[in-house]
Amino acid sequence: MASRGEVMMEEEFWEYSKKIYAQSHESFLWLQDKRALDVNLLLFCYWLGKKGKRLSMEEVNRCCENVKLLRQQFIVPLRSSRRFLKNMDLPTDYEKLKKAILDVELEGERIEQRILVASLPDILVGDEVAEGEYILIMHHNISKYLKHEKVSFDKAIKSTLNKIALSLFPNLSQKVFNQSFCETV
Repeated sequence: MASRGEVMMEEEFWEYSKKIYAQSHESFLWLQDKRALDVNLLLFCYWLGKKGKRLSMEEVNRCCENVKLLRQQFIVPLRSSRRFLKNMDLPTDYEKLKKAILDVELEGERIEQRILVASLPDILVGDEVAEGEYILIMHHNISKYLKHEKVSFDKAIKSTLNKIALSLFPNLSQKVFNQSFCETV
């Protein structure tokens, strides 16, 4: 059973995720579909960065391992089923089925987020950082996640992450932007 603090953190993470996903959903879907990255783990990296929390490689490994089976055995197959049905010539009832599958898939995503929050019991502990430093910590966290997944920073990934960074921080100074790993080559 989650503590009151964990429940609050889970809700905060869920609300933050909905907000930034809405701002950059095409970029997140590209990272998911073209690079097989877990959107929830990317969102977690951003959220923790906003809290001033730098992830260690051990923490990233733990988070990834804790959600691995849920993703492989539940979330990804549901997404595949929903997308498969989308391309089928089915009667109009399909919309009800698609919505039902999507609702279950989203609940699975929310459960994954709960697991991620529970994976880091010291989640409340983060360094106080200046606003311009958030993006640096977020990118630190993402670089650890990409390293875990053995995904390189190719031009397409850098460009996609640039779009997300600019949607989060439209007034980001060029100096801070250039310090992040997202500097366009």
